[in-house]
Amino acid sequence: MAYYTKEQIDKANKVDLEEYLRFRGERLKQTGSESRLIYRDSTGEHDSISVRGNRWYDHKNQNGGYTVKFLQEFYGLTFKEAMQELLNGEIPEYRKDETTNFEVKKPKAKFQLSEKADNMKRLFAYLTKTRFLSTDVVKFFVEQKLLYQEKMHNNIAFVGTDKNGIPRYASEKSAADGGFKMTVRGSDAQYGFCWRGGGRNLFVFEAAVDLLSYITLYPEEWQKENYIALDGVSPKPLLKFVEDHKETIMDVYICTDYDPAGIEAAEKLMDLLLATGYSTEQLHREYPFYKDWNEQLKAENNVEPILPQAHPKKVTYHKIVRRLGIINAKTEEPYMKWKENGFAKKRIIFYIEGIKKEFEQVQKEAENKIEGTLKKLEASLLRMADLSVDLICVIENQQELPKLTVYQNTVMELEKAYKAYLDHSKMKARLNTLQKEIGCLEKALQKDSQSLFLCLKMIADLSIKAAVYIKTDYPLELERRNSILDARKNEIEKLDMR
Repeated sequence: MAYYTKEQIDKANKVDLEEYLRFRGERLKQTGSESRLIYRDSTGEHDSISVRGNRWYDHKNQNGGYTVKFLQEFYGLTFKEAMQELLNGEIPEYRKDETTNFEVKKPKAKFQLSEKADNMKRLFAYLTKTRFLSTDVVKFFVEQKLLYQEKMHNNIAFVGTDKNGIPRYASEKSAADGGFKMTVRGSDAQYGFCWRGGGRNLFVFEAAVDLLSYITLYPEEWQKENYIALDGVSPKPLLKFVEDHKETIMDVYICTDYDPAGIEAAEKLMDLLLATGYSTEQLHREYPFYKDWNEQLKAENNVEPILPQAHPKKVTYHKIVRRLGIINAKTEEPYMKWKENGFAKKRIIFYIEGIKKEFEQVQKEAENKIEGTLKKLEASLLRMADLSVDLICVIENQQELPKLTVYQNTVMELEKAYKAYLDHSKMKARLNTLQKEIGCLEKALQKDSQSLFLCLKMIADLSIKAAVYIKTDYPLELERRNSILDARKNEIEKLDMR
């Protein structure tokens, strides 16, 4: 079989991603020495992907690499499809593997703060008049040399220090809403804009302005507590902060935005803190009344705020759970009678055969990769989830509870455990995982009831999450993927006509 050589992969990975994205009509915004890709998904518009030459990094999902991987991750292309796209249809040659460690190492830039301006007029005007921050709070951070106006462009600089007070990080923002913002070159990503007050509580924010807004809203003895801004949703500054102060910080308050990115960030940060030794009782989620803490401050100053935004995947998961509960409450419906009769005849084997049959249908529909099959695909996935939960009820119902009660408790537990930040797989990866779990069904049945229970729980959750994906991001994945493949097909047709 022919495979792409390492030289061909290196050639594809060297394709300038910024130029490629502009050629494809994608929106890019220049931020210092790199660009930010402006893209949309079910959770709204984002600029979390930074691009520089042939390299990219997704700050939201902590993932990155070179051009080939980007086409696989962002456009949902296979490795072969991505290579064909980047090499203009160049055919593969023989090689032993499909991986490459292509990388160009560059010396790390030296960190240096920008020169300070002669005055802070623009800084104070923007932060106190436009953002409604307390003048006293702004003055305090200026006096602590954590906040200043830089000289060249009059941007606002937010400085992050280590535990000894030495600057290690800085970000700069234009004194205008929606304007320029960047991280200063050479900044250490382990640090962020913060205040170390020595207290037992740590308050965690996405942005420096949110941190300052919270202090403005709740000023009582604020200097005795600890605050940190992540300049996005990276966990590195938080983990470094608690590592440096693990003997003093007892409780952590996650104050990220009330929007999809903030919700995912809170879930992830809490899991990471649990892994460091914090207990669930020590971790707290604190929501602003509106999208973020500065929007809350705006509302208190009679400016119309941006409202909080629920996570579409969590909302969709809830709707599916509710839908499954309603279906099972209608005991006289033909579908419910079918399940009842099937179980009476074949017992547990009825459910296992049903799950396998539905998965075969899922695979068949997924192969089409067209939007017209999504309803059939979703229906099969929901039946798989339903049959799995039904069998869980058979295994677990030892207390003679009403079956519907056990069913609803099971799906509600699945929903409670759902974490949106862990749910970013493409459809192919989802189905591969499902196939492995379904392959373990009969082995689990022969082993013990607990193994079968865990396997069924996994299948139910994976099926619901795949159905959620169909309702949210899968149509966009198909649209992006098909746009590239259709363009490639048109190019080939034009060449054939010549």
